[in-house]
Amino acid sequence: MKKRIFKILSVIIGLILILGFYSNSSSFIEKQDWKYAEGTHIGDWLAKNSFEINNGIIETNQGKAKIVFCYGKELIIENIETKEKGYYINKG
Repeated sequence: MKKRIFKILSVIIGLILILGFYSNSSSFIEKQDWKYAEGTHIGDWLAKNSFEINNGIIETNQGKAKIVFCYGKELIIENIETKEKGYYINKG
């Protein structure tokens, strides 16, 4: 019984980790449309082809910022110079 519970928990934890790594990947972020919510600003609407991500830095024609975290529905960025955080909501 304990082995079965351990196996089920291992599978669930593994799936959560895989989804977490994927939602933080640049390929996931680039395939989404992002709308500005609050904080530091690098554009009102980050459409699929309007930005680039290189080495954890997101660049638009209005600026660039470091990607802090993304969990599917929200993208958190940080201004490289001021360290101010900014939030974008997934609209994709």
